[in-house]
Amino acid sequence: MISRQEAVLSFVKFNKFFKQLNYDIGVTGKVHLSQYADELMEFEQWVDNVIEYVLFNPDPKIIDLISALGSSEIIKNYAEEGKAVLEASTYDALSKVIDSTAKLLSLVNESIEASKGKFTSLPEAFAFQDAENLFLRAVKAGYLTSDFQPKGDTDLYTLKILGFAIGEELKLAPRHKWSHFEELWNIDYANKLSSVPISAKQFQRAKTLMELYPEVDFNLLIKPKEDSFFTAAYGNRRIRTLYKELVAYGYISKETDYDNFLSIFNLGNSKFVRPVEWISDQRHLAYFIHHTFTKTNKNCWVKTHACFTINGAPPNLGTMKSGIVSLQRKPTYETYDLVLKRIASEYNNELQ
Repeated sequence: MISRQEAVLSFVKFNKFFKQLNYDIGVTGKVHLSQYADELMEFEQWVDNVIEYVLFNPDPKIIDLISALGSSEIIKNYAEEGKAVLEASTYDALSKVIDSTAKLLSLVNESIEASKGKFTSLPEAFAFQDAENLFLRAVKAGYLTSDFQPKGDTDLYTLKILGFAIGEELKLAPRHKWSHFEELWNIDYANKLSSVPISAKQFQRAKTLMELYPEVDFNLLIKPKEDSFFTAAYGNRRIRTLYKELVAYGYISKETDYDNFLSIFNLGNSKFVRPVEWISDQRHLAYFIHHTFTKTNKNCWVKTHACFTINGAPPNLGTMKSGIVSLQRKPTYETYDLVLKRIASEYNNELQ
């Protein structure tokens, strides 16, 4: 019988091996299995040790450790894309790592489902009575089915307002403000609730829904928070020039109206921030933001996530930050995009 100490040690060893393998493939784009000779001989036994222990002792702390393991998507993509050129031994080894990871995560899912008891229709984050009671209000009012799924005429705007109300009542952490609801309602990345705008008209139409949760202040849903828009440090004239230049050089769509652009500065007639679609790539957006706003705006990357979209989705915070750091290390950084650099310098009045 495997002891708890052996199970924890086995997981720590596998986790270290798995994370390093993910890092090597993700950063360098290749892997040399010779440097993992010892791990490759033992990692399947480590996984078996963990599984054997948890099956007989569903320790919540160990289950939490496993749930934080992360996805094997990077390794899987690398193996599949390189299948034709990778050595058979390398491909087989990577496949076994992928399978082992899947076994561990499957064990976690089974344990979570078993612990949820009667709350099987809700994700783990909502698997308790107070949360179910909040969802039942929407069920009884006809917005959700008995298993808490949206009815046919319940649109994304309604789901966002509903999610906001329940999230406020449960005091969800900001980083999980929408993700648990997106998991429950199977909302894909292209339709993320965080990027669904709620207009003043839609806000008024949702009065009946909001009456289900009288204890919630729904004004916070459409009132822009400081990190959801850029501070306009220099006034409307420079903003208009910035807008015209970005449109003229093809960084944002010509269909972006000026009032839309003003909204990301919490200006103009719009009562909420309407994200601007950036039609260049994410690294150019990061380069633009770094040169244009870092001197006048705190948390400019968080604001970028709130104020811009690429292909309809918010840009990735981590990728933007790492991308700009990577660019700064290159000797070509200052000349990476001279047009964007000039546009930023004009906005900040830095041209000589």
